[in-house]
Amino acid sequence: AGMFHLMTHAFFKALLFMAAGSIISAMANMQDIDKMKGFRKAMPFTAAMLIIGALALSGFPGTSGWFSKDEIIDFAHFRGGMYDWMWIGMLIGAFMTAVYSFRIIFRILPGPACKEAEYLEEHGHVIHGEPKNPATGELEDTEVGYPGEEHHIAEQAGGMKFAMSVLGILALIGGLVQVPGVDEVITNFLEPTFEDSVFAHMHPSTHEAWVGLGEGALISILGITFTWFLYIRRPDLPVKFRERFRAVHALCVNKWYGDEIIDFLIVSPVKAFGRFCNRVFERFAIDGATAGVAGLTRSAGAAVRDMQSGMLRGYAVLMLFGILAIAIYFLIRSI
Repeated sequence: AGMFHLMTHAFFKALLFMAAGSIISAMANMQDIDKMKGFRKAMPFTAAMLIIGALALSGFPGTSGWFSKDEIIDFAHFRGGMYDWMWIGMLIGAFMTAVYSFRIIFRILPGPACKEAEYLEEHGHVIHGEPKNPATGELEDTEVGYPGEEHHIAEQAGGMKFAMSVLGILALIGGLVQVPGVDEVITNFLEPTFEDSVFAHMHPSTHEAWVGLGEGALISILGITFTWFLYIRRPDLPVKFRERFRAVHALCVNKWYGDEIIDFLIVSPVKAFGRFCNRVFERFAIDGATAGVAGLTRSAGAAVRDMQSGMLRGYAVLMLFGILAIAIYFLIRSI
């Protein structure tokens, strides 16, 4: 089930990325969803592919995501026991997936066109923004690399349109290779690989599998309907919710403050340790050892240089001390 979902996930997630990239290009690399509107008419092909990808990601009945994702959810329900909690969590996750997938659809496709979508409709090509990297804000050489000076969207690039068409078809019908009670191509293909696994022969019956698919279909439709109600039927509700539950909204906008927590627990301590190593350890240990060896060598050289006076009696005294040292050494060894 996991490998099957990994396969179908590649279809619709790649499709969503390409569709999103096409719209971002039409926005001249601006990625603020609050400023995107009315692309259904301006970019009909991209809009259709975006909807197909969202349907598959949401597990809408008949799509590849419906067959693959609900197979995993159904397996957890079939196991029972502690897995029932996982099953409930997966159903909640499936509902939220449908919500956030179609939140994008209902926010950027319908409604009055934004200036970029309107410009595209009127002139047949995208509006040009400053050639800046949206992540760093730095100026880029638009003559180098892809897409180059001209922003490409799926409606104007045959290669993108072909690739997205293939992914769209697979996102829609790719799940037909694993229909419960009809064909199980993926299961049969992977059976030799997992034949020694304790889970190899633990799978729901055909009836249980279709019940699970029904549950998944219901969750998907409920999620899409709920999102439609929020953003199309009653678009004032999200605004009211944001005003009433500012703390919850701030928590979601800041991604549960995950970046701040990671920065506090990991990034800042690592930086502090690095500064300590730079200021203390490297200064006294690394630089100290280097300077110490250099100083010792310099002192030894100075001492030897003082002994090289060029005076014959000085060399005779050194020779005498050397002979005495050798004699004392052998004398001690002989005792």
